[in-house]
Amino acid sequence: MDQKPTIVAVNGSPHGGIGNTSQMIGMLRPTLTQEGFDLEIINLAELDIQYCTGCAFCMEKGKCWIDDDHRGVTERLLAAQGIVLASPVYFFSVTGQMKTFLDRSLAFGHKPRSTWKPGLAISVSAGLGETDVASYLGFLLRTFGAFPVGALTAMAVQPGGFWGKEAIEARAADLARDLARAIMENRRYPATDRDLRYYQFMGDLVRSQKDTVMGHDFRHWQEHGFYEGFQAYIQQRPAESTRDPGMREAWIKDMIEQQKEKKKTQAGGETRKARAPGAIAAKTCRELLAMMPLAFNAAAAEGLSAVYQFEVQGDETFVAHLRISEGACTFHEGPADKPNLTIKTPADVWLKISRGEISGPQAFLDGRYKVEGDMNLLLKMNRLFSR
Repeated sequence: MDQKPTIVAVNGSPHGGIGNTSQMIGMLRPTLTQEGFDLEIINLAELDIQYCTGCAFCMEKGKCWIDDDHRGVTERLLAAQGIVLASPVYFFSVTGQMKTFLDRSLAFGHKPRSTWKPGLAISVSAGLGETDVASYLGFLLRTFGAFPVGALTAMAVQPGGFWGKEAIEARAADLARDLARAIMENRRYPATDRDLRYYQFMGDLVRSQKDTVMGHDFRHWQEHGFYEGFQAYIQQRPAESTRDPGMREAWIKDMIEQQKEKKKTQAGGETRKARAPGAIAAKTCRELLAMMPLAFNAAAAEGLSAVYQFEVQGDETFVAHLRISEGACTFHEGPADKPNLTIKTPADVWLKISRGEISGPQAFLDGRYKVEGDMNLLLKMNRLFSR
């Protein structure tokens, strides 16, 4: 019979299996069992884990010289499919048992794992500090090659006296389900600013001390290729931008023009006339384009001379263009000799944009239509024509 994948939870409470922290860890079990996972709980209070002496032996040699239970716990964490770090709040921080265990894990803190397994952070307080402690534990999951899929926090003064116990149990079930799904589907969560700050700080620290106490750490970073860049460290790559290179420049230019137009209108005490709503009633894309001159706002086109060409595909296939000159707009069938802007679009997409059913800029970024030519003219269309 195949062995079930295991989630290992490290419990820092000195109350062992009877405290609130243990009860919260136990809230994960029904859902994890249902999803086909075993939950193994390690109670630190039952183990012999001595204090860190701060000797830096682990950074230089790769492991601690103290022979106690710490090594066995870390081996089980590194072998687990998922990790849970749990501690009640003791004087605004984790318990002494948990802090001692984490201090002794310093060698792993300088040597990031190449794995990104899912993990959880759990903390409970009498009413102050549990979110901070959970955040701290969530950050330190990375020490053992894990990332947080979430945090389970609660408030309780007496054993079992949780505020909103039903809500905590429901949250525990959700998190256990997320944890299981992340493992089964090999999911990754997005990298965060904490990953970046850690990479920058620790990478530089290890490199600067490679000839002293961090020689083993430096070799670890080199062997795993972490110095090849942040992308190699997080094993995620940036997506290529969908923005046209000229879009930003055109957007800024359009904002400047709008501001000038607004000031000019205010200075002259003018009231902008309502634009004709005819275009919104169009049944076809060809009809829409033919009606656009009716919705033309001549005031917004002062000094503008331009040709907009439309190459329409899909339900309709045709080429037409709009010519703007001397404060007037005219519609023409067929291609123009030298269009200033060419819009290549499916008929239904342009109709939805004209009706306000979808965002024109977002549709462009999503690649639902393409443009060639002066991007500034594309940004002007909302002011030149009404919907």
